[in-house]
Amino acid sequence: MPAYIRKRLGDVFIDSFFQYSVTVGGASFVTGLETLVATIPIQTDADFVCVHSVYEDSQIATGLAAAPNVGKPLNGGILVRMTDGATQRDLTNLIGGVPVTSLFGSGQRPYMWPLTHLFRANTPISFQVTGQGVGPPTVVGMTFRLTLGGFKVPTGTLQTDR
Repeated sequence: MPAYIRKRLGDVFIDSFFQYSVTVGGASFVTGLETLVATIPIQTDADFVCVHSVYEDSQIATGLAAAPNVGKPLNGGILVRMTDGATQRDLTNLIGGVPVTSLFGSGQRPYMWPLTHLFRANTPISFQVTGQGVGPPTVVGMTFRLTLGGFKVPTGTLQTDR
């Protein structure tokens, strides 16, 4: 009988770069103080290992911000609370969330996670997003895109203790 060799994440060949993204805000930010909820469903074909995170807001996308932090709401304008749906574990310690700029970077300078995190296949990643004030500057009418980047680990290729 062949010996069983337990696979570890470091034994998995990384060949499937992938990004998950969700958009929040827009017309939903009427007063700038709303709390919105968004979910990213992890696909069923593979677990997802998050390596970095990025956010973009509609001011960046349309070029309305002439210079860094000019006309930008405090801490990027929103607080973010992220929850791993497989374990129901919050990935932030504050009930209201943390400033988006402390967990997400820009496209040019993504926030590199100090430790990767494995999100299980067929489970959700939930976000609670709260606007920070009415300004000026304000988040009223602004749209935010939160993106998690990393790689897929096809189901069945990694030994798990599910």
